[in-house]
Amino acid sequence: MKNIKYIFATIILGTAITSCGDSFLTQNPEGGTLLQEQFEKLPDNLNGLLLGTYAKLYEYGSDHDEFGQRSIDMYGDIQCGDMALKKANYGWFSAYENGYFYSEARGYIWSFYYGIINLTNRGDIAVDEDYSTIIGSIGTPVEDLPATIKLQGYCYGQLLALRGWAYSNLLNYYCDPMDQLSNPIDLQKAIPLYTKVEIAKKDQLGEPRSTIMVIYDQIYKDLSDAIDLLDYYGQCNSRNSKLEIDADVARIMLAYAMLNLGDQVNSEGKDITFGSDSIKPYDIALKLASEAISHNKYPLLKKSELCSTGFSDVSAKNWMWGEDVAVETTTKLASFFGQCDIHSYSYAAAGDTKAIDSKLYDDIATMGWDARINWFRSGGKGVSFPYCPDGKFFNPGTKHTTSLREVDRNWLCDNVYMRIEVAYLIAAEAAYRRGEAGDEAIAASYLKQLCDERVLDGKDAEYAAWLATLSGNALKDAIIYNWRVEMWGEGYGLQTLRRLSKQVELGENHLTRKKQTLDVASKAYQQFQCEIPTSESRYNPFIGTNELTKDN
Repeated sequence: MKNIKYIFATIILGTAITSCGDSFLTQNPEGGTLLQEQFEKLPDNLNGLLLGTYAKLYEYGSDHDEFGQRSIDMYGDIQCGDMALKKANYGWFSAYENGYFYSEARGYIWSFYYGIINLTNRGDIAVDEDYSTIIGSIGTPVEDLPATIKLQGYCYGQLLALRGWAYSNLLNYYCDPMDQLSNPIDLQKAIPLYTKVEIAKKDQLGEPRSTIMVIYDQIYKDLSDAIDLLDYYGQCNSRNSKLEIDADVARIMLAYAMLNLGDQVNSEGKDITFGSDSIKPYDIALKLASEAISHNKYPLLKKSELCSTGFSDVSAKNWMWGEDVAVETTTKLASFFGQCDIHSYSYAAAGDTKAIDSKLYDDIATMGWDARINWFRSGGKGVSFPYCPDGKFFNPGTKHTTSLREVDRNWLCDNVYMRIEVAYLIAAEAAYRRGEAGDEAIAASYLKQLCDERVLDGKDAEYAAWLATLSGNALKDAIIYNWRVEMWGEGYGLQTLRRLSKQVELGENHLTRKKQTLDVASKAYQQFQCEIPTSESRYNPFIGTNELTKDN
């Protein structure tokens, strides 16, 4: 059995910070536990809290398929079939290949994102006395502010972004697709909402499930406030690394959340809108994605670099958000490259190959123009490690070998959390799904900007012929295709297929699901959605057994 840590164990113990006002907690613990009032008195506690929260993104769990966000990215891509597991000599991720996502991953994903939420909630404590100054100063000359306020505003914006991002991910994994809901989103129950550290309520832990609308309201507030804070306080704070969230990263976080929500109506039949301007979700997604693109901070990955970077270096200009893996932070065998790179000493090199689904590979080949075919080995006769991603995810220093004696043993390849390419895909889909006059042309334009850098030499005619088809259902299929191919291995596959209600036929290179047809958006296939962990009901009296069903 996996040693899974659920939300309330994380909330009480995970940060080693104890509230001294709750009778059920030790008020004067011995050892390394930090009291709440001690935390509040720490100098620069907000920045320290932020660094600790970022560390959760790549924190090693209890098993070699639990190494933070990149392991969750793998869960989804394997579960939807875009990433195929051919062998399971060691067993990691095999449950998801077998379709047991809902039972195996639900506890880890729950505790991972709520652990981040718990940490970010402490930001309100750290800025309590200065909150009105931090928020109210936006728009005034930033150079006139005290240095402490400048730093606090910058850190607080990042914490808000992380909280909104965590909640949006929880909705993706623990709720039905938006077009499959039994009730309007202002009536459909989702997950508990926590925005404060104090969770005791009449001597009971926890909160009841909030509706999807309540959660999205919080997501919108957190991320829109984060954008404002990071735009403003980013003027006087230098980004120390790409692990720190900037305003454009927050824009894409909110744009993607709005894309996953889509345009909805409430129980009164009125359009769901956000902000003082009452903007609908697809409009928000298109606006924010296009803004991030227009700022020109992150250029698209050029065709000339398509197969040379290994997607392993955070300094790549198109990476918006990522971790520079160091000797002190590497999770070694238990890492994305350990699981997927056949040129690193770990599971992929030893036989547990993770590959692109052979049918999806064939779809790329059928295009005739797509240079992303070179991200993957072919499945031809005699090819070793067929269909593996050694043109996309690899250590450039050991690309020449798959010998276990010669492959990389340092495990210092970097983790990507966001690339600018996702902004083009969000903009294309949001424009297409908005469905107004001229929107198909806007959607096709964003796809073209991306795909112009993905054309094989000498295949311009084939590419032009494909571009000419981009309207109606063919445009929708092109959007889905590019989500699945461009973002393969980066955690977007499952949500893309659920959001766009796309059935997929799997190829032959799967361990157990060869040639199966998957309908990830259908209620008949509940394995594609996590249920709230049963252990949650043991600690949270507001969520009983009858509350664990998705339609409640």
